[in-house]
Amino acid sequence: MSRQDDDRHPIEHVAKPEQFLDPLVFLLDEHFRQRRLCDRLDELIESLETEVLAEHARGILDFMTTDLPLHMQDEERSLFPLLRHRCLEDDAIDGVLDRLSEEHDLDRDLVDFITADLETIANGHTLANPVRFFVNVREFSATQRRHLAWENSTIIPLAKRRLNASDLVDLGRAMAARRDIAYPG
Repeated sequence: MSRQDDDRHPIEHVAKPEQFLDPLVFLLDEHFRQRRLCDRLDELIESLETEVLAEHARGILDFMTTDLPLHMQDEERSLFPLLRHRCLEDDAIDGVLDRLSEEHDLDRDLVDFITADLETIANGHTLANPVRFFVNVREFSATQRRHLAWENSTIIPLAKRRLNASDLVDLGRAMAARRDIAYPG
């Protein structure tokens, strides 16, 4: 992959301690990176050159096996419980969070299938069933984009309204700890 492609679609990121002081902004940044991941996956299945495929696959694998699972844990183990605790009955948050958790389960299954195929591609081998890979990537990308739009338009604004300063510190600490980063506060 060229440097220009890296600039256009940088999904690689090293979290810095100060980012966890505003965990909701960190989550939004992660959502942006996930959208770029979907773009990279879509580009991957459009490329027919083996060398390009292998380079793209190597660049995507780390994010899908490390960053994405951490993000899902941030939401399910930290953000969602805080929202369940702080939201009002009128917010009707339980059904929304249940649906997002179900989508995370589907995402995990798709990530397993996709990463297995990405490892094959990254090693320069041809997929035994490229159609399955293409279908899984398309489903994952579509689900992610819908999921991210929902979280950005509903969950994050609700978290900004309902979570207090102490909640945000707890959320930031948990997210930093998940990444073995010392919380700066």
